[in-house]
Amino acid sequence: MQLIEINVEMFRNHVKTKLKPHNFLNIITGKNAQGKTNLLEAIFFNLTGYSYRTSNYKDLINWNSSITSVSTVILKDDIEHKQCVAINKDGEKKIKINEIEKKNRDIHHRVVIFTPNDLNLIKGSSAARRDFFDKEAGVLFGGYRNYIRRYNRVLINRNRLLKNTYNKNSNELKIWTEYLVQTGTDVLINRLKVLNKITPFTIKWHSIVTGNAEKLEIRYLSCLKIKKPLNKSDLKSQFLYSIESSYEEEIKKGYTVIGPHRDDIVFLVNGKNIKKFGSQGQHRTVILCLKLALISLYINEYRSTPILLMDDVFFELDKDRQKMLLYQIQKGVQTFITTNYFEDNLLDLDYNKYFIKDGNLSLVNN
Repeated sequence: MQLIEINVEMFRNHVKTKLKPHNFLNIITGKNAQGKTNLLEAIFFNLTGYSYRTSNYKDLINWNSSITSVSTVILKDDIEHKQCVAINKDGEKKIKINEIEKKNRDIHHRVVIFTPNDLNLIKGSSAARRDFFDKEAGVLFGGYRNYIRRYNRVLINRNRLLKNTYNKNSNELKIWTEYLVQTGTDVLINRLKVLNKITPFTIKWHSIVTGNAEKLEIRYLSCLKIKKPLNKSDLKSQFLYSIESSYEEEIKKGYTVIGPHRDDIVFLVNGKNIKKFGSQGQHRTVILCLKLALISLYINEYRSTPILLMDDVFFELDKDRQKMLLYQIQKGVQTFITTNYFEDNLLDLDYNKYFIKDGNLSLVNN
């Protein structure tokens, strides 16, 4: 997939921004608060139908306007498509694809994005790491999100029951426990499948970006204490045994203490858990490699390339890693990178460099 043309109108501090981006690498420079991130958000908004920064669509509209729109010309499978996503004065979203009104579910473009907030994937709680595999990676596998939704619905109902019962032998609790085991087993099996698919790509990218100087390991920590590969029947039995053994604790605490919603993923570099012992640069490198692995996984599964958006990606990466990263991602993936400063002599690749000031975009190289 490739963006041929981008038109942004009255989107945050962009009044009217138009560009025909480079086929592969686009560097967007400028000082803070000038509109670099807003431009990436506009691209993401057009290609997905939602913002990764706000759930209130009115926030996207320029203060001097009552509407905003982002239009693109997209080349996909050698066919050009026109797509426009707009927000009106009431905060309502309108989508048109080739001039025909569509719904968000009709948008099927893949975008991989890296933002400074992604650092929480390493530094944050286990929920951030589960969300990455369940949402960002899991979205590539159609049925996985349905497993997650079913499990979460069961979990909410079971937790509500646990808060209001002191009888662990309640028939209703037993029924919801059976549902939890069924849906939880599906989530765990599919999450491990996603992990097994993305891990080799992540390790490969990490080896490339670090020049083989560091060794990455990814480990899944299940509260079921899985010690060997299990079939679905054995896993359900182990799950049921673990949760039945925890009834007293659950009744006391008022929530479910066993299940995939309590699991974690650990990243080790040279044998050390980087959440505890890694540098900011190592955190950023691992997250970048996870994002790049998403691209590899998408290409592997769909034989198509997504768009890559990287916001302030060079911060805390040394020049060698910057250079290695730029050479690698240019191989077939259209990329947009924002940075406060970019050295033109860093690499001898062909690319477009833009400068933003007060929401005004200008091309500074050819």
